[in-house]
Amino acid sequence: MVMYIMGIYVNDAIFGIKIYNFNYDESINILFEEKYDEIMSHEQMRKVYLFYTELNNKNDICFQYYTEYSTTYGKGIYFN
Repeated sequence: MVMYIMGIYVNDAIFGIKIYNFNYDESINILFEEKYDEIMSHEQMRKVYLFYTELNNKNDICFQYYTEYSTTYGKGIYFN
């Protein structure tokens, strides 16, 4: 699967994930963050899922993820 995000072609390989919410003063409160040099394994993804299932209030949770991208300038890791 290939997605097109703001001029960057992204495949479905995930290299990391961040789970966060916002404090009352609008600052970011990072609850979980993992980054890897290679594609996340199913065991690593399971770790994230188990963390998420333990959260009490899932309504205000935000996700961002690291994925591989390619452009006319080359390849790299993109934080979405």
